[in-house]
Amino acid sequence: MDAVSTAAAPPSANLTEWQRSTALVWLGRGVPVIPCSRTDKGALVPGFGRDATPKQLAPFSDPEQVRAWWSGRFKRAHVGLLTGRSTTGGRGLVVVDCDMPKDGAQPLEGRWAGCHGGTDVLELLATEAGADFPDTYTVLTPSGGLHLYFEQPDDGPLIGCATGDGTTPPHIGPMVDVRGVGGYVIAAGSYSNAQGRVYERVSAPDVRPQPLPGWLLEILRPAATAAPSRPPLPTCLYVPGQRATREERAAAGALEHSVHQVEVAHEGERNRRLFSSARWLGELHETAPNVLDETTVREQLLAAALRSGQREREALKTIRSGWERGLSGRGVGAA
Repeated sequence: MDAVSTAAAPPSANLTEWQRSTALVWLGRGVPVIPCSRTDKGALVPGFGRDATPKQLAPFSDPEQVRAWWSGRFKRAHVGLLTGRSTTGGRGLVVVDCDMPKDGAQPLEGRWAGCHGGTDVLELLATEAGADFPDTYTVLTPSGGLHLYFEQPDDGPLIGCATGDGTTPPHIGPMVDVRGVGGYVIAAGSYSNAQGRVYERVSAPDVRPQPLPGWLLEILRPAATAAPSRPPLPTCLYVPGQRATREERAAAGALEHSVHQVEVAHEGERNRRLFSSARWLGELHETAPNVLDETTVREQLLAAALRSGQREREALKTIRSGWERGLSGRGVGAA
């Protein structure tokens, strides 16, 4: 991605041409653009959120629409870049936004004591990781903050958005925002009379957005959650001092069969099969209560349901409903 020239602020008389040219340059680099307010930087066009459809996103990558925006109603608007998206099928952007403290803000304490802005926070995290401060495409904002541009990861989930400190990814720390899928930043080269300065690239001309360094990716993306393990299946159970009865062996076989049926169920029949299995085992409960106790049935059917792709909350509700129907005997002989 080439850098936008930001050698000087544009004359206000040519601001429309300047902004339109900036928008088209970024669009030519595969980055969708969006008009934003010259004062508060808010997006002026809807439809770009994290769950936006390709149809909703299409206007932000349409050169004719972009020309129309910056020739008419939004002719002096800031040029925003949609992060997490690409018009060329390549990797989108994730931008780490290091802010400056607001007037009157209290000094940071604890782990962040001595940090006077988002750049200091990010530098502290890099030092703790034994790494250098990231060398990537970097933009100086009119308020004195920095935007660090990175490529979205090429595997695993994409990075979303977060603001400031927080306990869950992709939060980084105080005065550091993250703009990924569903977000945007003001582009290098964009200008506003209200702010009086261009968003200026300060990295070397040959520096491009880099892959996220490993230490930063670990902060931005949650660790993979291990798949739920399958509880052991009771087979031929024994009661103290005595071999299992015929009923107990039959109940264990029924449970094993039900678990298999739920696990291999196809989409569209999963919930029905889960309910009928729970109901059947509920009907058999009285024949072998030591084998078909409620906890064992629930855990084993839930494990099978999760492996088949069902959601835990809905699966638990279905199991409970089927089990209670089976215990009541209402399911026996039902049409």
